Parts: sequence; C-alpha cells; structure tokens
Amino acid sequence: MTRIASLNSISKNVNFIINPMKKVLLFIFISLFFSLTVGQVRAQEEDLRDLVAVVYPMNDANSIVFLKEFGPQAIKYHNDNYYNWLERYTKSRFSTGFVYQDSLTKQMFLITNKWVVSLVKSVRVEFLGSNQSVVKYESCPVVAINDKLDLALIALPDSVQRPSLSFSQQEVKDGDIVFSASYPAFGKTPSWQFAKGIISNAQFYSPLLTDYEDIPLLQHTAQLDAGSFGSPLLIQERGTEGNFAVVGINILKAYNRENVNLALPAQHIIDFVNEYIHSKTELSNDPLLVRANQFVKALDDYKKIIPFISDEYMFEMAPTEFQKWYKLCSKEVQDEIIKKFNGSDPIEGVRIAMAYALYKKVAKKTLKVVNEAMDEVTVNMLYENQRVTSEWVEEKGELRLKTLSFFKPHKVLDCGIDWRFAYGGFALGASGAFNPVFNLTSKYSLMYNLSFSAASGPLTFDFIFKYGSLPHTRIKQHPIIFYNDTVFAPLRNAYGIDMSFGFQLPIQLGSIYIIPNVKPFAGVIFKKENCLILNYGLRSGIETGFRVKKENYLFLGIAHKLTGFKNMRIEDDDEIFGLHSLDIYINILYKKKPPHFETAFLRFDHSDLILLSCVSLRNLVK
Repeated sequence: MTRIASLNSISKNVNFIINPMKKVLLFIFISLFFSLTVGQVRAQEEDLRDLVAVVYPMNDANSIVFLKEFGPQAIKYHNDNYYNWLERYTKSRFSTGFVYQDSLTKQMFLITNKWVVSLVKSVRVEFLGSNQSVVKYESCPVVAINDKLDLALIALPDSVQRPSLSFSQQEVKDGDIVFSASYPAFGKTPSWQFAKGIISNAQFYSPLLTDYEDIPLLQHTAQLDAGSFGSPLLIQERGTEGNFAVVGINILKAYNRENVNLALPAQHIIDFVNEYIHSKTELSNDPLLVRANQFVKALDDYKKIIPFISDEYMFEMAPTEFQKWYKLCSKEVQDEIIKKFNGSDPIEGVRIAMAYALYKKVAKKTLKVVNEAMDEVTVNMLYENQRVTSEWVEEKGELRLKTLSFFKPHKVLDCGIDWRFAYGGFALGASGAFNPVFNLTSKYSLMYNLSFSAASGPLTFDFIFKYGSLPHTRIKQHPIIFYNDTVFAPLRNAYGIDMSFGFQLPIQLGSIYIIPNVKPFAGVIFKKENCLILNYGLRSGIETGFRVKKENYLFLGIAHKLTGFKNMRIEDDDEIFGLHSLDIYINILYKKKPPHFETAFLRFDHSDLILLSCVSLRNLVK
C-alpha cells in the first residue's frame, strides 16, 4: 500500500509538470498556426494587387468635341454638374477592373463596368504594386460590352504574363464572408483598398433597378467607394486558406443606407465573357450580312436598336438638335433619356433618343437586306422598295451602324406646332410707309428698326428702337375761318421707341420654322423741333427661319403695320392720319428650350456625386 501511494504521488507530480507543458506547446502551436494563416491572407492580399488594376479611359477627340458642344444643352436640362462631369471625364476619370485569363484561348482580359469605358475605344491599365511600383499597358482595346448588365471586356496585350483571378463555383449564401479589392479615389488619385464584409442578402431583387429586375444581385457590406465599381467581389474558397475567387462584380451602392452594396453574380460575367470568345466576329461579308439582318429584325423595338448604334453615328447628331429628338419620344422614353442624361453617362440618353427616332422612322415601313455586300463595311438594303446603303464599323467587339443613307442624325424631321419654342435675339429691319391719301415717295417713307426680340411658346415681346423719316398726314385746323386743310408734313430724322406684346403660332416643318404672329404695340416718336408723338397700333405678319450654326437661327420676316398717332404738343391740335406700313426685317436669334425636370437622386461617378433624375431609382446610386 505504501508503494502504491508513493507511485500515485509521483504520478501526480509528473502530471503537474506535463500538463503545463502541453498548454504551452498548444499555445505555441495555435499562435504559429494563426501567424501562418494571417501571413497567407496578407500575402494573398498583396498578390491581389497583381490581379486588380486601375482603368483610365483614353478619350476620343470626336467624343470630347461632341461633349463640349453638348454643354449648353446639359445646363438647360438642369444638369448644373455637367461641366464638372466633363472635367472628370476628360482629365481624371478612372475606376477598377480585374484580370481574367480564358482557359481555352489563354487570352488575358480585364473585366470592368461598361459605363467606365463609355464613348471610348481603348483604355490605359495600371497595376500599382505595394512598393509604389507601377506597370502600365497603353491603348488596351475595349472588345465587348453589355449595356444591360453594365459589363465591359478589355483585351490586354498578347505579351502580358500575369496571374489571373478565377470564378468561384460555390453557392454564395447569407452570412458568407466576402472581400472587396479596389482602387477608390483619394482626392484625384487611386488608393488601394482591401475590405471585408458579409453577404447580407444573396438574393437581392428590386423593381427600381429595371436592368436587373430579373437578376438576383448580391447585397454585401464590404466597403465600396467612388472608384471601386468594376472591382471584384471575392470569397475564400473552401478547403484553402488565402486563395480568393470571384463571386461577383461590384456595380451599385446605396447612398441613404449604410453598407448596402450590390454586386452582379459571377455566372453572368462568365456568360458575358464566353459569349464574346465563342461568337467573335470580324469585318467580312458573311458576318456583316448576319449582323445587318439582326438589325432589321430589331426594328420592332427601340431598345433592341440601341446596341446597333455606333459612337461615330451618334456624333453626327448636332447637340443643338437634341430637343427635336427628345420631343419625338414618348413620355416613358423621355424619362429614360433624362435618367441617363443626368447620370454618370449622360450621352447614353442621346443614343436612346437616336434609336427611338430611327424606330419611328421605319415604323410600319419595310426595310430589307439585299443578299449581297458591296464591300467589307457596306450592305445594300431596300427601304420602301428604294435602294439604300448601310455602313458598318467594328466597335467594342460588335459590328455597329456607322451610317444609314436614309436616316441622317442631324436632319430629324419634326412637324407640327411647337408650343415650347423659345428664343431671344436681335432684329434689323426697315418700315416702308404708304398712305391712301398721298402717293408718297421712298424719300420720306423709310424708317429703320433695331429691336430685341424674345418669345416663349405663343407669347412674344419686342423692344424696338427706330430712326428715319416718318411721313405723316394731318388735318390742320383754321379756327378763325372754320376751315380744315389736309397737309402732308413728313418728319425727317425722327427717332422713337416702341414696345410690343403679342402672340405667335410656331409651326415646325423639319428644320424650318414658319411663324404667323400678331403684335399690338405702343411707343413714342421724338423730333428735335419740340415734337412728341405717341404711336400705337397692330402689326401682323409671318416669319420663316432655319438654323445656321449651333444655337443660332436666322429668321426673315414680313409684316403689315397699322399705326395710329396722337400729337402731344399742347399748342398743336392737329389731327394726324393713321399710317400703313410694310415691315421687312431679318432676325438673328438664339433658340433656347429650358424644360424643367425634377432632380432628386444621386449617382457616383469617380469621386463626386452627380444629380440623377430617375423616378425609379431613388435609393441606389452607381
């Protein structure tokens, strides 16, 4: 018993020594494991900088000219931030994209959002290393876009050898941990950001997002900022540590809720890339005819036409004519245009208006493709049995219309009464007077006019300064002998001021305006020889005008004017005859059309917030 007790005592002492050693070893093992795991994650984070890039659009000269000319139109549509947007568009616009290599062709691509590359053909790609190193690839072409899903595919040079992100095959569920890797703006420069969050809703639907209303988006809490869009949403693959795969592309962020960010699921990106790779076309006769026939079939819906319109075709449209395009559209289409116009991609509204105008042009008419191509870019067609041509260009991976011989973007015909016609400008003219009592000579019958004119819809205003010879005939009274004498007493070198408020009927016939008008007026005439005459009357006539340059319109007018007089000299009670005159004038006007649109929504573009008018998109911004 003593021996057993002794052994138990020894055993207890050994356990006392060993147990703490186990605890220490266990602690060291856990610490080492944690350090290795964190090291792997940090290493992978650093590796992500080789997989995620900054995308700088390379602006086309034609697009810059077009956008600058569009500036006055933007201000009229209450987009006061347009010039700020244009400044960013031309000088400091950038976003994020990520590398993907096709497993079959081994071609390297960069995937980003479509709006990032709007109106450009190529981009500059920069990979920023953790040690401030920069690797640049210039003039990388945009080879494919998807307008509806806001996706763009950029081809990296064939010589590029870089690691590639892969797409995750696992199902994403609520509560899964996700990461964002992007280059949001810090001031005007990109700054690396690696952020962690969770999937808060793996099946996000909203009728407010018309382009994604049938697509379940991924709602997550990983931090996104302006410049983060187009970046990958990542997940750590199960069974591995620190190995990230793409589960989506970041597209939207809510501005009135905290940490509500949306990503398009990976499967849609995969489908987009595969569609490009397996259906790539080049300018040759067979694909050209196929594309032309696809266009003809798309003419039953303006939305189907939009992807066929090239930037080059759109740039033919004069920005000053945009109001005519806008007026042709239905209320629903107008809302869609304004949504685009006041967003971060305003010129897409022009493309929509152009597509709708083309849709209306061919509605209930026949357009057929002749089964032959004139050359590698031109296809013959029959429009209402008349031979026409269509010219095509390869743009962003698709064959798109460059011209249609029967549809000129700068000549959109619009007919009818334009109740919203408005203008301001100056007119120079002459009044040739005639009187039924005397056959007057031109020496006494010309008065020259310089006027400022303004109109809004049916209402007009004129402020007129006039100078010249005023023939007037008066009845001179002789109170002593009770005899009245009719006397012709022209006023030479007289001057006066008139004001008129009147009415007009603006009739538009294509690019020409015909405007009948009636304008009551009143004013005074001065003469050095102590003469002051009130004049009043009615002028009625017609004007016709057309656009000569940008917003400038040239109007020619002719009018008949009936004028009554009242002599204001106290010592002279003579009665002055009324006067008929024929006015001929030329009017140079600045046409203006300031419709009012509600703007109550916000959208991200680079680093600032821009007004977005969209009834259906109150809570979300891009």
